[in-house]
Amino acid sequence: MGASALVDGLITLSPEQEVYEVGDELTLSLSLFSNNTYLEDEVDFYMETHDKSPLLVFHFEELFSANEVLINKGKKGDSSNRYYMGYNQEIGIYELIINITLEKNCSYAFLTDASIYVIGRENCNRYRLDISIVWQGIPWVEFTF
Repeated sequence: MGASALVDGLITLSPEQEVYEVGDELTLSLSLFSNNTYLEDEVDFYMETHDKSPLLVFHFEELFSANEVLINKGKKGDSSNRYYMGYNQEIGIYELIINITLEKNCSYAFLTDASIYVIGRENCNRYRLDISIVWQGIPWVEFTF
């Protein structure tokens, strides 16, 4: 069994500014309730899959390359654009919080698409959410450093 959906705006990147300086810090965060209606019908991802660490794949790497990256919730995957979200069973939410200290001097401009994969180990249920950061009301990030 599997399903997928498009959900904009689940990821936040703050603070939203047009210009940053060396040492400025951005916080990228994502909170996903396990019990939700993103796939139209109500589904509880954790109850269906028992996946405590869904994979989040960003379709961009600019923020993570040559900048200092500190993961506060979740853990790093096998490449700079892959992270595993942590599951907080007490409140039924998947979370990822990453602090990025800007060190790479360049202009940043990228589409903010990402995908979350919640995969069942025993019963093979599989869910995918295609998500994005909404930056100043638009689906891409652009700023000067």
